[in-house]
Amino acid sequence: MDLPDSDLCCGSAGVYNLLEPGMAGQLGRQKVARIRETGARVVTAGNPGCLMQIRQHCRETGLDVEVVHPDAPGRALEGR
Repeated sequence: MDLPDSDLCCGSAGVYNLLEPGMAGQLGRQKVARIRETGARVVTAGNPGCLMQIRQHCRETGLDVEVVHPDAPGRALEGR
């Protein structure tokens, strides 16, 4: 399924989350809010920084989803 506002940055963007932690956190929370709205149980992201940022904000907000790289071996997404 497509994520609403999928073009919205998660806030990681290289070292942006280190240089602008407040704004990066706000972006991360917005991304996780959109993920929550979908009801998805698995989220994929191709960028390692995005994976870490999304995982962190999912944990902080209590959202129980698996956040993985799309090429992760043995994923439930195989065959879909």
